Amino acid sequence: MAPHSVKPNLRDFQRTKFYRFEEAVIQRHPLNQLLSLDQCRVLAHKYNATVLVKDGRGRRHAGASYEDNLITLPRWSRQTSIVLHEVAHTLVDSQYYPHHGAEFVGVLIGLLSRELVGTVESNTGAVLAARLKIDISWIVSDAFSQRNKTLR
Repeated sequence: MAPHSVKPNLRDFQRTKFYRFEEAVIQRHPLNQLLSLDQCRVLAHKYNATVLVKDGRGRRHAGASYEDNLITLPRWSRQTSIVLHEVAHTLVDSQYYPHHGAEFVGVLIGLLSRELVGTVESNTGAVLAARLKIDISWIVSDAFSQRNKTLR
């Protein structure tokens, strides 16, 4: 049997807690800026050169698909932290890791620090204080290079 041929049954156990944390801490950071759709594309392509960034007007929520390498952004969601959140979903294979699991949190913390929305240390400390799980080995991860061979 080939590796990863059976999809595990994954529970997104920290989704609600993570969204509350993100709203209370990350989205309030002074460098979390409002962006145009074109600015969202530029930011997303910085970390995933092939991701398709779509206008999400008519949708209630921003969304991402690892399988389709796609993010969809309604107008209200076009801000640095939410774009990076959705990009992180395109870098972590949701077939094998929970959508908002420790690996996803690690990747997102890495992306946020690269855009100066907090530091790795401050954001990791805030994540741990919120009693969220984080896999620090994913902060500087091969997830970036798997999708984007030219990451700076």
